[in-house]
Amino acid sequence: MNSIDTPFQRSEQWRHVLATYARPGVAQACLLLQDRLGVDVLVLLHLAYVCSQHQRPLKDGQIAAADAVVRDWRDRVVRPLRAARRAIPKDDPQTLALRDAVQQAELGAEQHALSLLAAMPLAADDTPPPADPGSPTTRVATFYAQRSESLAELAAAEVEDAIALLDTQWERGDGKAV
Repeated sequence: MNSIDTPFQRSEQWRHVLATYARPGVAQACLLLQDRLGVDVLVLLHLAYVCSQHQRPLKDGQIAAADAVVRDWRDRVVRPLRAARRAIPKDDPQTLALRDAVQQAELGAEQHALSLLAAMPLAADDTPPPADPGSPTTRVATFYAQRSESLAELAAAEVEDAIALLDTQWERGDGKAV
């Protein structure tokens, strides 16, 4: 992905996130939820990984806690880099190298955000699971839809399809869906 080799790049979570994101339709579904609901894709991928690896439902407060860990970094670094990359034309040969450099910086910033999330402690085991645990995708999408005041978007066919596709991608350690 980039030329800097860090311990986090060699971590199981980083490899898992890259492999999941590379599955057919996952990137498009994640980006649709990002654009329509304001979902932080890294928070979504991190929490799905945690739920799958620890075979536990997403607990109340985990989404807000994860969002709080990366909020400043996302708002001050990741989003401005993403906006800069999107503003640079894809097909202009004169700006191609610049766009690639900004994209690499954006990926590095996202990797740092994911390493911040990976360093979070797990929710206490004695925290009761939610009454209706739902899927990690639905819960994360709803959290961000509420924050961005776009709850009505949850009923859009494209959003429902993206959530359904992502729900099939999260696997527990035993290969079963979360």
